[in-house]
Amino acid sequence: MLSLLRHPPLSGSFFPMLFRSSWIVVCLAAILFSPGIVTGATAQTQPVDSSQSAPATTGQAQPSTSAEEQTAPVAEVAPAQGLVHIVPFGRGSAGIKNTAAPAGAHLTYFGGPVISNLQVVVVFWGPNVNPVVTANGAIDQFYTDITSSRFFDLLTEYSTTGIAGAGASSNQSIGHGTFGGKFTISPALCPGPAACTVTDAQIRTELTNQINAQVLPAPTTDLHGIINTYYAIYFPPGVSINDGTSLSCVKGGFCAYHSSTASLVPYGVLPDFAASGCSTGCGAGTLFDNITAVSSHEMSEATTDAQVGSVSGFGPPLAWYDHDSPPGTDLAEIGDICTAHDASVSAGGHAYSIQQEFSNLQNDCVSAPPVFHMTAGAATLSTPFNLTLRVQSSATPTISTGYTGTVHFTSSDAQAILPADYTFVTADGGSHIFPVTMNSTGSQTINIVDTHSSGFTGALTLSAPIVDLQAAVAGGALSQGQIGASYTASFTNIGSVASSDLVTVFGSLGPGLTLTAFSGTGWSCILAPPTCTRSDPLGAGLSYPDITLVFNVAVNAPATAAVGASVSNPGDANSANNTDSINVPITPIFNVPPTITSSSPDVTVTAGQPATFVFGIGAGTGVGTVTFSCSGLPATASCRFSPTSLAASGDVTMIIGTTARSSTIGMFNEPSNRNPLLFILLLFLAAFATFNLGLSAPKRRRLVPALGITGVLSLVMLVGCGGGSSAPPPVIGTQAGTFPVTFTATGPAGAASKTVNLIVR
Repeated sequence: MLSLLRHPPLSGSFFPMLFRSSWIVVCLAAILFSPGIVTGATAQTQPVDSSQSAPATTGQAQPSTSAEEQTAPVAEVAPAQGLVHIVPFGRGSAGIKNTAAPAGAHLTYFGGPVISNLQVVVVFWGPNVNPVVTANGAIDQFYTDITSSRFFDLLTEYSTTGIAGAGASSNQSIGHGTFGGKFTISPALCPGPAACTVTDAQIRTELTNQINAQVLPAPTTDLHGIINTYYAIYFPPGVSINDGTSLSCVKGGFCAYHSSTASLVPYGVLPDFAASGCSTGCGAGTLFDNITAVSSHEMSEATTDAQVGSVSGFGPPLAWYDHDSPPGTDLAEIGDICTAHDASVSAGGHAYSIQQEFSNLQNDCVSAPPVFHMTAGAATLSTPFNLTLRVQSSATPTISTGYTGTVHFTSSDAQAILPADYTFVTADGGSHIFPVTMNSTGSQTINIVDTHSSGFTGALTLSAPIVDLQAAVAGGALSQGQIGASYTASFTNIGSVASSDLVTVFGSLGPGLTLTAFSGTGWSCILAPPTCTRSDPLGAGLSYPDITLVFNVAVNAPATAAVGASVSNPGDANSANNTDSINVPITPIFNVPPTITSSSPDVTVTAGQPATFVFGIGAGTGVGTVTFSCSGLPATASCRFSPTSLAASGDVTMIIGTTARSSTIGMFNEPSNRNPLLFILLLFLAAFATFNLGLSAPKRRRLVPALGITGVLSLVMLVGCGGGSSAPPPVIGTQAGTFPVTFTATGPAGAASKTVNLIVR
């Protein structure tokens, strides 16, 4: 290795041969360790575009809840298969159609599992499935809505909790389901639309491979380990399906079927309904109606008979099945008994075509669970009354006389006395009377549910007869300083029985409001504290005469104040509406600014004389007291006003005082530009010159430097001491000129201004 690094590249045939050998090894390794080889997958797969479905935007399985667990990978692709249950071809109006359940029909429980909380995963077999199915808001919305609908609730009748069949029970409770997303796969066979045939064994193999490749979400399980996920597989045109005994969309064949894999994964097979025979032999409605009707058939059967694909006899894992009733007949599963008995249901705010399913309890093909119809006599507060429960068919108003379920009561009235759980017996004939006591006022609801079949529910809303006095206060806007403002208080019995005993009313006023009268026809009232009483009964829905509140509003009252009234009566069962109070806005009385209606012309004065200006002030209603100010005066001037304020319109005089001017006196009464230091310097120079003249020439030459220094010092003194003229002395008094003076009148709600000219000489 080191030698190779130290030498130049090898020449000759060794390096190309080594390169080619290494490349072959890499290729062989890639083939041997390819996921497709290891798992046995025969094609690449592709999830649905994330924009197609909100419930599964990423193409992944929905997360498990506390009641669900992801199962281990589905490893086996065993060819062995039990039963598949078909929707027979010819279910349209001209073919097979059950208009009612066959006489004697009844589903028997054989001990196998059901699906507790169905999770529907929609699988599109390749990219060519009809857009009527694949479009957003189509089959995805159908499963989203239908799995939590009243239609789905009827399946809860087939919960297996506490029920034994063929010596076994899965002890499961059926509840609402969910939509687990839609996914497009790339199948190994028959992607469409070219004519092609695929077998059920090939479908099971493809489904298993797609789950193992994690293109499809892995199935979830319930608390009992039973798989909840049902894969509904929709096929494109051109694909014919062979279930092992018959073909799709042909006479004697089928429109759809459901089964389960060897790994007990439930699935449904739904061929294209827009072409070939299925366009005429699988329903009499629109294309989408036929699809949803058949889809509901297979979904219901998968829920109530989850592992039918592994069945080998009439025992577990077979669940609900009609094998021999009436004797000698085999009516099969819940949907087979009612083939093509279609109906329209509402789910999630949408209308869907579904196939009705058979109900043992209602003994008919139905689209909803039985109706728990409750009626009650006169409900009296805190007194027992009778409530009658009748269990009726959802298809007809007849009573389901064979109902023997157990019912449980709840109520919005937490204080209500409700019946204990009750199990109907045959002697009840589907109807029973229960005592109930309501102890809370107002509208209350009583709810009932079957303890075994969670979808069997009912509700009754009622109100016990009560006295209920309601107060209401009314009146208009207020303003500061208002005298004799008036409000009314009314009192109505909105209960169902007449009042009795003493009725008392109290009035209330907020700060700034003073009550001056409190009275009403038929009422006995006092002013302090404001109270009115009467004892005559007030019938249901009637009102007493109004009480009037009369009051004054202070000039300084706040921006809002409360006006209220309350009523009391010993028999009143609802105190929540006994008081009414409203916050009333109060308009300020001073809501208009003052105005300046006139003013004097410009005034000229000599400094030291006063200047007088007269202004007319508008101060009507709403202005309030007006005060005055000025601005823009020259120095040493001031202003005053007469009068100092006005509470009504009138004149005000503004007097501006000025000050006479004067000047300061300079030192020695000399002009200000004379410098005394200069005089002293000149005297010194003259003396020095005289002294110098008395000296001889040689001595004067020796003094030349001293003279030069003296000259320089003199010049410095002249500059430093400010020789020359200086500024004039300051003037004391009002300076001359024209000065704009602003006069301002200010009230509580605003101000007004006027500018005049003061001319000073």
